[in-house]
Amino acid sequence: MPEYSRVTDRVVKELEGIAGPENVTTRTEEIICYMRDSSPFKLKAEVIVRPTTTEQVALILKLANTARISVTPRGAGTSAAGSPLPALGGILLDMYRMNKTISIDIDNQIAIVEPGVICDALNEELSRHGFFFPPDPASSPACTIGGMVANDAAGNKTIKYGSTRAFVLWLEVVLPTGEVINTGSKTLKSVSGYDLTRLFVGSEGSLGVFTKICLKIIPLPQQYATGVFIYDSVESLARSATKVRRAGIIPEMIEFMNAKTAEASFEYSGIRGLPQGNFMMIDIGGDTEEAVATVLDRCVSICQEEKPAHCERTTDKAHRLKLISARKAALPALARIKPTTTMEDCTVPPTKLPEVTTKIEKIPEQLGVEGFELGNFGHIGDGNMHPTFLYDERVEKQRDAFFKALGILYDQIVLPLGGSLTAEHGIGLARAPFIEKEHPTSLKWMREIKRLFDPNLILNPGKGKGGPYPGR
Repeated sequence: MPEYSRVTDRVVKELEGIAGPENVTTRTEEIICYMRDSSPFKLKAEVIVRPTTTEQVALILKLANTARISVTPRGAGTSAAGSPLPALGGILLDMYRMNKTISIDIDNQIAIVEPGVICDALNEELSRHGFFFPPDPASSPACTIGGMVANDAAGNKTIKYGSTRAFVLWLEVVLPTGEVINTGSKTLKSVSGYDLTRLFVGSEGSLGVFTKICLKIIPLPQQYATGVFIYDSVESLARSATKVRRAGIIPEMIEFMNAKTAEASFEYSGIRGLPQGNFMMIDIGGDTEEAVATVLDRCVSICQEEKPAHCERTTDKAHRLKLISARKAALPALARIKPTTTMEDCTVPPTKLPEVTTKIEKIPEQLGVEGFELGNFGHIGDGNMHPTFLYDERVEKQRDAFFKALGILYDQIVLPLGGSLTAEHGIGLARAPFIEKEHPTSLKWMREIKRLFDPNLILNPGKGKGGPYPGR
């Protein structure tokens, strides 16, 4: 691990000269607010800087690179992997104040935004034109577009539309040296250069800091029809989701919550009348009522082969939105059960879902630690699940059980069955110990790319695809 410098009073004064004293703080009570995301880690920066322009970001990074001070970019802090936490102290770069929607061009189907724009706020504005930005993470009311690009965020609608990467056309990026570059093209199609845009998307703040983002936007569906299914076993639910995919149906979403999560989410969201059990929702979008009803009928017929305990369909807009809100509320709902709630982000080939979901359900039983529980939910239509461990980090046995559970999840279940450590949340700190197991032949090249863009390794060091580093 390289040697890093501390933030001195002189550096703080220089940062104040760049961003203004009102946008720089070393106050302990403010720094504490940046020590957590929803991972189990707590890490403390030495100074918080809130830039408002590309020029300020460039000067901050140039200063940090010259002085060899680590810099950690942060959006809304909704990460579940420790990605925006300052592993080595240094400067925390809060991008939240760069939050302007620069332009919306319906004719060319693009929107240009700063990184601090909130996902739902952008979609609310786009909806007035009949358009939307499809990636729909559960954190959409709070997460920023910059954070979504950094993690290649996905969400409920990925099964149909793809992740954030599919919608990023070009980027303005400040490199760790302070140099400002532009990647991609202002057209909807271009292969005129190496695809640096896609390299930066999902880089977890390790290669550069985004200051402008151009997104492709598309028309909203005109009609929706939604099916709800409750199963006694999560294995039957997973088989149903796989059969729907096999039939060639591409819904807006196929979402699930295991029984514990569904019970907590329905109570949290005020949904009454649904029986207990493992919940699956299939949402169909299209241009006409007849078209969406026909596709949903096929889904219902397929799902009934696995004999759900409950099946219902709705075209009521308010009820549909309430069901989606309940699914998005899975994490905060589970957080009311135990003092500590830690969400994971594995993905497996859809054909492995029945086996994997069943094995994940058995992890707490396998560990046999009192008070250690599991909720599971996610985007089962594309094999992406969020096993969420519920425990009390103040109790040593339970805290140790969490790290043992990670080993079981990734070493014994996900990776042996051809899965991946993360689908949309990133490697961060949480999954860094496992990355070499998934990428034994290519990790070396990921770290070479990191050094190419960031020779002094100042930007979000020690985590993600670019670290930890050999010899640490």
